[in-house]
Amino acid sequence: MMRVGHGRTALAPRFGEPMGGYVDRQGGVAGIHDLLEVHAVTFADGERRFALVTVDLICVNADLAGSVRRMLARQGIDACWLTATHTHAGPEAGCRPGGTVTPEDLAGRVRDAVATAVGDAVRSEQFAQLTLGRVEVPGIAGRRSLAAAGDGERMPIDVVAVRCAGELRGVVAVSPIHPTVLGAANRQCSADLNGGIRSALGRMMADGSRAPWAVVATGAAGDISTRHTRRAASWDEVDRLGALAAEAVVAELNQEQEPEAVASDGNGIIGPLKADVTLAAKTRANWALPELYGPSRISDGSSTSDTNDRSAETFGQGLRIAAELLDSGCGAPHDVSLEGVCLGGITLLAIPGEPFLALGEAVRAGAPEPDRCVVIGYANGYLGYIPDEASYAAPAYEVLASPLAIGGGEAVVAAASDLVARLAGLAGLARLARLARLASETSSAE
Repeated sequence: MMRVGHGRTALAPRFGEPMGGYVDRQGGVAGIHDLLEVHAVTFADGERRFALVTVDLICVNADLAGSVRRMLARQGIDACWLTATHTHAGPEAGCRPGGTVTPEDLAGRVRDAVATAVGDAVRSEQFAQLTLGRVEVPGIAGRRSLAAAGDGERMPIDVVAVRCAGELRGVVAVSPIHPTVLGAANRQCSADLNGGIRSALGRMMADGSRAPWAVVATGAAGDISTRHTRRAASWDEVDRLGALAAEAVVAELNQEQEPEAVASDGNGIIGPLKADVTLAAKTRANWALPELYGPSRISDGSSTSDTNDRSAETFGQGLRIAAELLDSGCGAPHDVSLEGVCLGGITLLAIPGEPFLALGEAVRAGAPEPDRCVVIGYANGYLGYIPDEASYAAPAYEVLASPLAIGGGEAVVAAASDLVARLAGLAGLARLARLARLASETSSAE
């Protein structure tokens, strides 16, 4: 059985430093509404230790992920993933198409916070069983570029529960939703929607003196947001939508029998494995800047004039970003590293960017055991938006801002699917080896 631990610490912003996520924001950090946090969950099987670290930032670039891994390797951590929640209410970390260098002062603060959180997680490790379930939450989010999204779609949230001797100790929820309830006018630091979900989970899961811990990571959220479902860009709305998601997660956790949950199979840590894929960049030879038809198309049938205005505004921003990408003359392909790890029979896949939900679901559907597969975005680097091919036919902001030529998303799915299949093969071999050992021990005992 695996040992699992959790640690949490605050990530301190600097007053006045630039904030990430909105190109039209005026001014830097002016205050703190709720703490930005770093969460670490460590998994140890007696031979290896893996750390899943989630930080309340707009993104983590490859340089930051690399420096964190080197630091943790010196502390005895065999492998680590560094992921961002993608909050738009925190410091700017270098969120640019294709990624860039993380501001050094911020990188230092992140490393210090990660070291503390991981250390606390290791010290708290206990023998645990993992289960994986999935809930579909209506009314919380939808594809933000759709004209008539209405009350949104049913959003799939993956739920990894950690239980010790049958008692719930913690949960890792992976949400495919841009955590953006607050708008560009906000200058107060906050974990935004993911923080609202975390806080609501903490309240709802509390049982007496023990409150299970909660981690909320962001999955394939490239084209999903609360644009059509939020009632206001307010703190109350963060709490309302956060509670909506948390209620669904807790209902799944509280079922006596969990028909949708998959229990860990006794295997320890397999991987991480890596898959490198080269993706073509947008150039004037393979992609033409679209005509300015977006605002009129998007506004037809939208629910509110505010939504219309925001859609038109972001479309114009996307056009500017697309023109800058093409005018830069940098058509070099993008080398991307995907990673996969199997933890007690549950497969996690890390993608260094913002994959569209359809791509994440395609990876999961193509896995040998779909109910054992979870896709995490914004992990170990930052490429930018990763759209599916169909979205290029009528490009909205996300497609315009993506650095990738048509077909890049499908290439990511192909590489990811191969990686998941390789992990499944190794997991099968490990299962057979364990059964053989048990048979040998039983025979010797007789």
